[in-house]
Amino acid sequence: MEFAVNVPTSAGDSVHSQLAFCDEISWTDQVEFATTMETLGFDGIAVPDHVMTGSGPTTECFVTLAGIARETEDVYLYPKTVNNHFRNPALLAKQAATLDAVSGGRLKLGMGAGWKESEALAYGYDWPDAPTRLRMMEEAIRILQRLWTEDTVTFDGEYYTLDEAMCQPHPVQEPRPRIMVGGGGESFTLRIAAQYADSWNFWGPPEVMQHKLDVLERHCEGYGRPFDDIERSWFARCLIREDEAELDDLLDEHFPRFKHENVAESEYPLVGTPETVRERLETFEEMGFGEVVVEFVDFPTATSAELFAEHVAPAFR
Repeated sequence: MEFAVNVPTSAGDSVHSQLAFCDEISWTDQVEFATTMETLGFDGIAVPDHVMTGSGPTTECFVTLAGIARETEDVYLYPKTVNNHFRNPALLAKQAATLDAVSGGRLKLGMGAGWKESEALAYGYDWPDAPTRLRMMEEAIRILQRLWTEDTVTFDGEYYTLDEAMCQPHPVQEPRPRIMVGGGGESFTLRIAAQYADSWNFWGPPEVMQHKLDVLERHCEGYGRPFDDIERSWFARCLIREDEAELDDLLDEHFPRFKHENVAESEYPLVGTPETVRERLETFEEMGFGEVVVEFVDFPTATSAELFAEHVAPAFR
């Protein structure tokens, strides 16, 4: 099992931020955290793709990853998850190929249709309905795969048009970087994943994930694709302490959302002692998950990450 760590690009008063120890994001915190994660033995560094998630600073995904690439050596670099609607797919192919080249072949590209309407409208983007955005993402993935592997690409789709476009140099990885499709929509997203994804990522408790896997497998059968060709990836927020009393105090004071009685049905955080977290992850290992992406909510401190690296990850190597 591979473990990637989320490096936040925003903090503060956003309703989506769970970083109680980080009021405002900074490059210093981001790069120090990323290099520490590599030192601890994590496999990948994931960076979300937003332009405005609160009233404070938000760093751009690809520039942030390029900076992290300069300061790391081995971790894979994981835009997770790219908002397809922010970039023309030909430009995205060029950005991704360049990141793969400057990092020595360490890109893993996560693709999504976007979900945060407010930031898109604030930046002047139109915002089609979800089925339209997903169809656009499907075309975009087809364009990415071709631009990364063909000398020139002409494409006349419903949403995008290319006329002998080149994406040189191609990515370093052969035949191309891995593409993850993120999301749990059963009619569109999982169908797209069944056709094009090397990896699929979602979040939630085991019963939700198993249901989504069953749907994904049926889509694979419909397209004649082996289900096991697609890596199964799971995302969770994480807080670990060895002392249960210390953990309870942290939950009461800083992270009430992650107390057992307050956790939403759609979430399944990795909160507890190392033993508790290992037990939770064993379920996902048994379900065939090959990647877990964790967001340590005590960022920018590394306490949870250190405990995870020492007491949790070795059980799944």
